[in-house]
Formats: sequence, structure tokens, C-alpha cells
Amino acid sequence: MMEKTSFNPGKTGMISWQLTLKIIFVGAVFIILLIPKLMIISLMEERKTTAETAKSEVMEKWSLAQSVRGPVLTIPVTETEKDGSDSPSAEVTRLCYFLPESLNIEGKMIPHDRFRSIYKVVVYESEIRISGTFNLPDTKALQVSASRMDWNKAEISIALSDLRGISNVAELEWNGKKQLFSPGMDKKSLGTNGITLPLPLDPETSFPATFHCVLHLKGSHSLQFAPLGESTTVKLSSTWNDPGFTGSFLPASYLVNAEGFSGEWKILHFNRNYPQAWKGEKFSMTASDFGVELVTIADQYQKNIRSAKYGILVILFVFLSFFLYELITGERIHPIQYALTGFAIPIFYLLLLSISEHLGFNPAYLIASISVLSLVFAYSRSFLKQWTSSILLTLVLAVSFAFIFMLLQMETYALLTGSIGLFLILGFTMFLTRKINWYSE
Repeated sequence: MMEKTSFNPGKTGMISWQLTLKIIFVGAVFIILLIPKLMIISLMEERKTTAETAKSEVMEKWSLAQSVRGPVLTIPVTETEKDGSDSPSAEVTRLCYFLPESLNIEGKMIPHDRFRSIYKVVVYESEIRISGTFNLPDTKALQVSASRMDWNKAEISIALSDLRGISNVAELEWNGKKQLFSPGMDKKSLGTNGITLPLPLDPETSFPATFHCVLHLKGSHSLQFAPLGESTTVKLSSTWNDPGFTGSFLPASYLVNAEGFSGEWKILHFNRNYPQAWKGEKFSMTASDFGVELVTIADQYQKNIRSAKYGILVILFVFLSFFLYELITGERIHPIQYALTGFAIPIFYLLLLSISEHLGFNPAYLIASISVLSLVFAYSRSFLKQWTSSILLTLVLAVSFAFIFMLLQMETYALLTGSIGLFLILGFTMFLTRKINWYSE
């Protein structure tokens, strides 16, 4: 049976020492409830780490992120060097790198879902068509003699970050003639892994040259390219509708909708920090990569952690509504009843985490919300006299859940919306307590 308090502001207009003691007890309960909240956030972080480990294992077995650099023409040149006036001459062989005049790439990414236990991983298959032209190498610009170049040992190389992703026999069509690549590459300026094609050339008849090749690559997370042509054009498309454009260059134009994305890059050789031809290992092409990531926007673990961080506000809203209810109606609510109702909030986040691993975040949020709201409503009927009071206090919790869910769905306006919402709640609380005499005078 509820008793009327001696601190009803409508009768006394002041706060008694009993209410001060109540605030202390409720504050202690509030602080204690932060412990399970922090434990649940720690559990969420642990589950997220487990999911990332499972994701890495699947990617490792499928194929990692892919970076494609090429094709690049390399020709060895032999030069005579002297260490000093008294030293004999020495023959030194170096590689000369020559990049294509034009490079055109068209790629299509096909995403796939793979599972490790309950964890989903997004990987992709791709078809990449590479074409372009090579002009006769300008040996004078490198200060080397064309006669000292070993044209019979010329090679075409394409760097690939993960060779396990190759799912077709790679071949190059050079001036209409098809030839097969071999695995392996030792061009440090280009990368650490790749494929190479020995291509004996005749400077008199082999240029200008056109080339074309098709690569079928498996990969995960991202697909990137290097702008090796004097003019480089890359067109990428996919059914994935959450792309992240990354690397040194953004697309000149792109389209993202519910059906997927498409993007086009147009890059000149002036936009990068290496020339069209050089000798030795003076430059590296690895720093100019660009491309796209298959982004998973705020996955279930990110959303779980973000929502749990708002848990302190939910507990605060519930306790504040109970406290205002006591002040306005004069009914007393025991600190134990505060505590049991407050413990429903950490349970909500525990339910949210466990259910979201199987059904996804949004369905889990709905199920956990309905479950906890039903529990709180049923329990509040045991200590609140009126049905309307239980409905009103449960509605406060429902609005809190809905408000946080709305913030989780936003990105650009989440901070603005949250700030305005808290401002309105504070204003409403000030309005309800405006006539309370907080001094015993």
C-alpha cells in the first residue's frame, strides 16, 4: 500500500530531509547500475573482436584486399661505371621502367556473403578489363643508349597484392597476339607480388603497341588500382550500395543508389609523383593507389556499442520520470523498485546483443524493446496505483528507446538531433519543477 509523503510540494512547497535521503539512495543505485552497463559494453567489444577474427579468417582463405598495378614494361640496360679514377670499369645491369601512354580499366565487382559460424563476411569476385597503348620507350630521356638495352629480355608485369585471388588463366593480347603470363614478379618499384610475361621486342616493329587483358580476381574489403598511364581512366561498378571511395584520388563522377554504385576516375600523369620512365629503383608506385571499399555501415556490433553508450541516458530518463512522479503525485517509490526497474536497461542491451547476432540489429532492437517494456509495465503495476501511471512511465521508456534508435540511424544529423532532444527534455523537466521550493524555508 502506497503512503502519502510528507514532502508533497503541492501541500508543503518544500523538500524534506526524507527526500534528500531518497536522492542519495537513488543516486547510489544509479551509480551501481553503471557497473553492469560497462560490463555489457566490454562484452560487446569482445564479441566484435571475435567477429573481426572470424572475418579475417574467411578473408585469408578467400583472398585479401586487391591492388592492381600495371601493366608495366621493363627492359634491362647494361651500363659501364667507374668507382674512381684508378678503379677498373664495371658493367652494371639495371632495369628501366616504362609506363603506358594510355591506360583504360573497366571493372565489375560482384559481392558475396560468406559465413563463419554466426558471423557474416562480405567478399567479392571481379572482372577487370585492362587495355591501352605503349609508345616506343624514350631512351634518351633516361640517358641510356638503345643499343645497350636488352630488348630480348623485355617483360610486362602486373602487380597483384594477393595472387590467390586469380581465378582464370591470365593472358595478354599484345598487338593482337595472345601470350600467357607466368606467376611471380621481382619489380620492387611495382610491388611484392604479381604476374610477369617475357616479351622479346623489336624497337623497329613492336611500337606503337596496343594491349588488352582480362583478369578475374577474388578479393575482400577493397579493390584498388594505380594511375600508370599518361592518361588513366578507370570505371568500376557493383551491386553493392555502400561504397567507400579511398586512396589518393576520388572519382570524377559516381552514382550510388539502391541498385549499387558506379564510379569513373580520370587521372593524368601530372597528378602523381613518378614519371613515365625511369632507371633503377628510384620511384615507388605503391603510394598512388585508389579505388573503392565495400563498406558495411555501422554493423550490428558498432550499433550495439553505440546504443549501449546511450544507456546512461535511458536509466537517467527512467529515474527522472519516477522522481518527478513522486514529487507531483506524492506516492512513494522505494529505491529497490528504482533498482529493479533500472536493471531492466542492462538486460535490454544484453538481449539486443544476443538477438542481433542471429536476426540483425533492427529486428533485435524491436524484440528487446517490446520485451523490456512489457516487463517494466507489468512490474510497475505492482507499486503504482493507476493504470495510467504505469502506461505513462512505460511510455517514457518507450520514447527513450525510440529516440536512441533514431539517433543510431542517423549519421550527419545525429549530434544535432541528440543535442536538441536533450535540450527539450531539460526544458520540460524545468517546467514541471518550476514551482517546487527546493529550500526548507
